[in-house]
Amino acid sequence: MPTTSPATQSPSVSWRDSWTGILLFVGLAAIYALTRSHWLDDADSIGFAFALEDFDVARERPHAPGYPVYVAAARIVHLAVADPARALTLLSAISAAGVAAMFYLLSRRQLDELQALAATSIVALSPLFWLQSGLALTDMFGLLFVLAFLLVEGLSPATPRGNFWRLMACGAIAGLSLGARPHFTLLILAYWLFRSAVSGRAEASHFVPAVLGFLGGTAIWLLPASLATGGLDTYLAANLSQFRWRLDKPSVSVLTWSTNSYYLFGRAAELIGELGQAFAPMHVTASNQVRRTLIGLLVIAAYVFFAWRSPSRAVARPYMLASAVYLLMIYVLLPVQHHRYFLPFSLILGWSVAGVLALFERPLVKVAAFVVIAALTVLPSFFLVGALAKVPPPVAALDWLRSTQPGAIVFGNPLRRFRDFYWPAGDIRTEPDAITGKGCDDFRQSLASRRPVLSTSARLCGVLGEESVTFKRYARIHDKHHSMTIFSFRPAGQ
Repeated sequence: MPTTSPATQSPSVSWRDSWTGILLFVGLAAIYALTRSHWLDDADSIGFAFALEDFDVARERPHAPGYPVYVAAARIVHLAVADPARALTLLSAISAAGVAAMFYLLSRRQLDELQALAATSIVALSPLFWLQSGLALTDMFGLLFVLAFLLVEGLSPATPRGNFWRLMACGAIAGLSLGARPHFTLLILAYWLFRSAVSGRAEASHFVPAVLGFLGGTAIWLLPASLATGGLDTYLAANLSQFRWRLDKPSVSVLTWSTNSYYLFGRAAELIGELGQAFAPMHVTASNQVRRTLIGLLVIAAYVFFAWRSPSRAVARPYMLASAVYLLMIYVLLPVQHHRYFLPFSLILGWSVAGVLALFERPLVKVAAFVVIAALTVLPSFFLVGALAKVPPPVAALDWLRSTQPGAIVFGNPLRRFRDFYWPAGDIRTEPDAITGKGCDDFRQSLASRRPVLSTSARLCGVLGEESVTFKRYARIHDKHHSMTIFSFRPAGQ
């Protein structure tokens, strides 16, 4: 299959490509909508559900920075879908289909039709991408702005006026992304910088329209978000509080006073292992960190090597450099166990497929190579996405408590956020602190109250609980909420 040289890429879109993109969007949207979750799987999703009716970052509806562009889009979907969970997951499904369609149009600038379809299908049906298409989170919606930016930035207007509007549009997309998924704004800006440096298109005169577009795109969501939160000062204070929360939490960020070289090296190894697990065709348990890290290095090296050499290198190379900056941000600021942060790297997976297919001249060999890649990539998706049909453990636990123990006192930190949405009348309390003993008096009084006392922890204040029920789901869906056990407690001597 002949491919178009990167030097002769065409940013124009033919009618045939447009219709192919539309068909991809419709078909994938149907698949994602049918396989999506019908619950709020993540504690953050609870805040998004409440924000559909009452946006207030100060009350964590949702948590800072509020993602106001995402909430605005979700409210539009909510007009047609009454159930908040189904509305939010449907938005993710539609966004994923849009991302895949735009990736196809982007790929067609350097690849022939069949290669672009091959690369797009692997991206669209890969485990991480397909999974995120069915969850009530901001990641897939934010990736829409990344693809929109890649498409617009790659345009080549024939006139200075056209280039001015291209730069304005690029700035506006970056500004809007800050209100949709601010983590991805860093990726966009880093890509813009590397792309401008490689293409030689950067000029001082380009700075003004780009900044104007960015300020305009930011103002569109910042002003209403600030007003809904009680003013700009309140909104910024809530965001600053969210940032300070990360300080002195080694499991979340390296911005802590207790860091040392062993911790930094271990966190880097964990990040590499988790990144490999997000895209590897097999799952290795966290207990074998050395094997995880080695597999991660192998997976990353393979994808980067073939994507770097792919016919899409004019876009892929600056994107991978920007991804390195984004990965550093994850290492510094975010919990490395959350695979959803790796979603933007799915595009590199698609470009690596194009790089592998470009190695072969004979069509039958290309087809055979694609079948092998598809088997290794897509088959694991069926097991992962199929598990979305199972009720999330926190929701299942609350359903069980409400039906069997409606009058119980439950000490369960993992359940508190979910309680607000799924069982507002439930008596869910903060677990006593195992170190300071704070809350133990409340726990002992609860034991003496003759009401059933339960917890998600096996031991509270020196008292050992008895296992009542356990709820589980595939661990790769969510690293924190894949398993939950309810323990019952009785006063001493009973």
